[in-house]
Amino acid sequence: MREQTVNICSINLEANALFKKIRVLAVSLLAFFLSACIPVGDQEVNTDLFKSKEDMQERAAQLQPGMAKKTVFEKIQINQDKFAHMNTQEVQMSIYGNSQVQGSPEQLEQFRQRLMNYEGYALPYRDIKASGSLGFGSLRVNKNGYDLKLVLIFDKGKLLRASIDGNQQVNQDEDQSFFNVLMRRTTGVSF
Repeated sequence: MREQTVNICSINLEANALFKKIRVLAVSLLAFFLSACIPVGDQEVNTDLFKSKEDMQERAAQLQPGMAKKTVFEKIQINQDKFAHMNTQEVQMSIYGNSQVQGSPEQLEQFRQRLMNYEGYALPYRDIKASGSLGFGSLRVNKNGYDLKLVLIFDKGKLLRASIDGNQQVNQDEDQSFFNVLMRRTTGVSF
């Protein structure tokens, strides 16, 4: 009977040692997981059309005012179908910004008519890498990259203006609920 007691005690000691090792391993993994960088969700829009933002800038720099619409799209080597057609308000914002247009009713009508002759096209180009690190119940997300838009404004079929608008360098940090990030990654819905 004494032998069985010794065997049970040694098995108990081995089990306790194993549980201690498992606890140490679990705590180590938890600490590593909480400090690790986690990919959160990159944003890539039209990255197949340009090699980089420098490539986009080089192509836009080749465009000169007065070029025919067909020549412009051939020069930048992108189909017109890839661009979104801009409405009159977007064209006005692109050319004049937020400035208020003032004048007599006749001048305002002339301005409106001139603006109606403009035809605008916009092509978004976004490449933002996002990574996060876990905290207690939250996720610290860092986003790096750029969010640009190639804007082409034509007046009666001739290029009036070509510009690259947007954020040349995106670098922002934000805290997000870990639950929302998990739900968005698994279901696509955030609460």
